[in-house]
Amino acid sequence: MTSIDPTRPFALADWLVDPALDEISRGGVRIKLEPRMMRLLCMLARDAGKVVSQTELLDHVWSGVIVGPNSVYQAIANLRRQLGDTDETARFIATVPRKGYRLVAEVRQPPDPPAALPAQVTQPPAAVAASARPSTTRSRREIALGIVAAMILAIGAWWQLRQTALPADRPTVAVLPFDDLSAEGNNEVFCQGLTDEVLNSLARIPNLRVIGRTSSSRFADSTENARQIGGTLGASHLLEGSVRRSGNRVRVSAQLVSTEDGVEVWANSYDRAASDALQIQSEIARAVTTALSLRLSPAVAERLASDPTSKMSAYDLYLLGRNQQQKRTPESLARAIEYHEAAIAADPGFALAHAGLADAQMARYYYAGASLEETAARVQPEVDAALRLDPELAEAYAAWAVLLTEQWRTDEAIKALQRAVAINPNYGEAYLRLGAAYEYASRPRDALAAYDQVALLDPLHTIMHVRRCLALQNLGRFADAERACQRAFELQPEIPNALWAWGLNDLAQGRLEAAAGHYLAALSRAPARGDIRAELVLIYLDLGQSELAREQLDRLRAGAPPALLRATAARYLLATSRDKIVNLPADLDSIPGESRRDAVQWAFLRLAGGDLAGARQRAAAALENRAALLDELTMGVYQTRWGVCDLCAAGTLLRTLDDKASAEPLERDALRNLDELEAAGHVWHGLHYLRAALQAQRGDATSALASLRRAIGLGWRRAWLMRRDPSFESVRGLPEYTRLLAQVDGANAISAASLAVSSRQ
Repeated sequence: MTSIDPTRPFALADWLVDPALDEISRGGVRIKLEPRMMRLLCMLARDAGKVVSQTELLDHVWSGVIVGPNSVYQAIANLRRQLGDTDETARFIATVPRKGYRLVAEVRQPPDPPAALPAQVTQPPAAVAASARPSTTRSRREIALGIVAAMILAIGAWWQLRQTALPADRPTVAVLPFDDLSAEGNNEVFCQGLTDEVLNSLARIPNLRVIGRTSSSRFADSTENARQIGGTLGASHLLEGSVRRSGNRVRVSAQLVSTEDGVEVWANSYDRAASDALQIQSEIARAVTTALSLRLSPAVAERLASDPTSKMSAYDLYLLGRNQQQKRTPESLARAIEYHEAAIAADPGFALAHAGLADAQMARYYYAGASLEETAARVQPEVDAALRLDPELAEAYAAWAVLLTEQWRTDEAIKALQRAVAINPNYGEAYLRLGAAYEYASRPRDALAAYDQVALLDPLHTIMHVRRCLALQNLGRFADAERACQRAFELQPEIPNALWAWGLNDLAQGRLEAAAGHYLAALSRAPARGDIRAELVLIYLDLGQSELAREQLDRLRAGAPPALLRATAARYLLATSRDKIVNLPADLDSIPGESRRDAVQWAFLRLAGGDLAGARQRAAAALENRAALLDELTMGVYQTRWGVCDLCAAGTLLRTLDDKASAEPLERDALRNLDELEAAGHVWHGLHYLRAALQAQRGDATSALASLRRAIGLGWRRAWLMRRDPSFESVRGLPEYTRLLAQVDGANAISAASLAVSSRQ
């Protein structure tokens, strides 16, 4: 057992606990605990690992207060929630049946008090560490400037989350789905819309935490009592209601209930003409603030009093569109777009409908295969219209940020989302999108901090857990990532994303047979997901299962984007052909509107296949406009994890064209980017494989083999690519390279045998 002084700051796993400030902090996010909750945590930490009974806790934490064991239970539940200890297997506080509670996380206390700066800043942030690493290609001035820029970036990210995050001790309300009591029972969409708008109105109130709709909606028709629901959601109060709509009249009843004792704090009924129904949401929000003794500023009060539209018909159409959009199928998204367009036609000044249409168009890009160019042309005008009508519309900034992220304009996306959460600190979806933008920007620690904020606001949000899984595996925290994926799967086993992310986590560790199983399970839920099927083709090729790979490739031909199909087919031929590959499928050799990035990768694959003449011809065309090409080439984590690199491929092709002078700057940039990704916390075998390829290409055999050993140790298993990759020509004949290739083949043979056993069971 570890003994600490509970009056001084100490580390609890990755949390920094400051008893004097009643504060815990992690990843740039600070959470204020109630004094009693801090005393509870300190008592458990005082002798970490020791079982502390309920009686001891009541005597020391609740001294002088008459309470029962349930108060201990509620406090423990709240503390677990603040620490993010929401998995079935306790990571911080374990319950010992009939005995008490035990702190199981590691507790450390430095001999001297830590500095008062946030944990993210007291240690070198990701980009700072990258900049501080010596580089033969960067001057001291460049390194110093990089350190300063990275510190400003890290402090800015921390400060933004610090300013927008709500303290944990504020009242927390969960708005449960309003019941439809109409005689016809056909007003479910209106009830959902009213529930959401009441939630959105409450979310605009400072000093009030509001649980997101994704989590609160799970308790529709729940048989759990207020205390149980509050414990799951971390809510101090529940807002419940019912709607009865008949003809041109609407009757709404609502009540606010304390989750501590189930006592009704406030209740009221509203009888209005249907055309005035929108006013009810703001009246309920104002009543809740009064019941909770919260004060509204004039600006907030004015915002609550303003209706999103003056036309109820437009609002009904908007609700129908949002309802369809949540289903995320190509058919439902087409209907959602039609409803949003109809809402705008009914009221062109309906800003929220413009934002809803922009969001639906972005969803169409993800779930219905729309091109990014077409999507951008449809989304940007709607965002512009929404912000012109309402410059303080958080939903418009959030919709815009998704487009910016996909366009790799990550700095702009982050700023737009920071604006969204500044307008509405309870906007969990905006924090979720902020985390994704940070991931695209190769800032996994900042992404995780944003997801931690979502976990407080919307703890049962499936996609949040999926994205946490991705961020955690980017940081090499594979066990934590698996728990996050498991949680996402438990919440929604019918969707593919949790299983796909779970398979990716397996792949990151070289567990190919497990990855294949998760990918197959994901495809059983979403057969049209070409991206997942293409990845499965490559996994089967890694395992030497060419027939299974061909079966998945044949299925991919139906509806996959041409560039994805061509790259996958070429890689299949690279892995399965013993001789040079000259004649690739004619229908894939030329794609109308091909991007420069795709052209570079296609030329590289032709070179890997032994088609030197074809590679040179395609490379000359792809590299003709160098300035435009370099603006388009990227090197983010989503390529790096697969061992794919545009800059690296371009460097190889330039060497093929006997232009070493142009190749070397690209290669130096690529190596620097890899160093920065690693310093940012990324732990991917593909990163080290790419570094090995660049080092080999530049003639540094010793470093190349060392990097390759590192990649294989982390789980790199793509032996067929090692055999074909032209970057390794200088080391391919070395005994150490042959030994490493045999090591990968041996690991793959073991995985293939495991796959065969599991398929027979």
